[in-house]
Order: sequence, then C-alpha cells, then structure tokens
Amino acid sequence: MKDPFLEVGKVLNTHGVRGELKCESWCDEPEDLCALDEVMVAGKTYNVTHSRIHGNFVLLTLEGISSIDDALPLKGKVITASRDVFQLEEGVHFVVDLIGLEARDAETGAALGTVKEILSYPAHDIYVIAGEQGERMVPDVPQFVRGIHAEEGYIDFALLEGM
Repeated sequence: MKDPFLEVGKVLNTHGVRGELKCESWCDEPEDLCALDEVMVAGKTYNVTHSRIHGNFVLLTLEGISSIDDALPLKGKVITASRDVFQLEEGVHFVVDLIGLEARDAETGAALGTVKEILSYPAHDIYVIAGEQGERMVPDVPQFVRGIHAEEGYIDFALLEGM
C-alpha cells in the first residue's frame, strides 16, 4: 500500500525572528511546496499561513510557529504532505512509487532486477537498476523506458547490449 504522505521538502533553518522557516523543496517546482495549505513536520500537522520563494528556497510560515524559539526545533526535519493534494497527469508517477518496482526486459518479459534509485539530472532522470549483473543505469527516455506499470509492480525497459 502506498504511503498516504509524501516527503516534499526539508526545513533547513529559521529565517528571521518571527518563526519563518527556510525550506528546501523536493517537489518538481518550488511553487508546488508554496501551494500547500497544510504540511506535517516532526509528526505534527500545521496550517501554512504564508509561503514564498526566496532564491532557491521556500520560506514557510506555519500556524503556531511565531518565534525563532518555536521554529528552531523544526530545523533539519522533513516536511510531508498528503498524497491526495497533488493532481498528477495521466502517465505521471511519484518517484517514490517507482522505487522498488521490478525492471523487466520489454521484449522477453525477463526480470532485469529492481529499480533501486532514480537520479535526477537536467536532461532527464536516470533509473538505477540493481540485478544479478550488478547495477545498470538507464536514461529515462522513450527509447529505453517502454512502459511503466506501477499498479502491476514493474517497468519495461529496452536495453542495448552492454547496458
């Protein structure tokens, strides 16, 4: 069963003395973190009263966090949000839902291993597949990724010899 909460960022530090939090966004776009009305930090749910982008970071103001003393215990904590607030387009998946899926040969259906990790790069993501032949790195492009069947538990890959 999928976790009902997704990790969406991390509190890096405080910002100012009024309890604002400097956060790293783990969303595709920092605006996605800014759009949230409610987040969970350190096991407690907070309403987001204000958010804004500040350089490469997101500054969050949470209800009940009004001073630097309130904010300091949240430093270094992971921010989660309900999976239900995100609307995904058809064929788009959360990375966390792809980790651990079986990797299969698109032609034969033979097991290649398991998706161990997905590395994010500017050009495209890279799937790291761990199998009997060691780790393989496969670019997330249609030539190699032929089909994602997350509900069935596998991804079809077309690999070149030597990959």
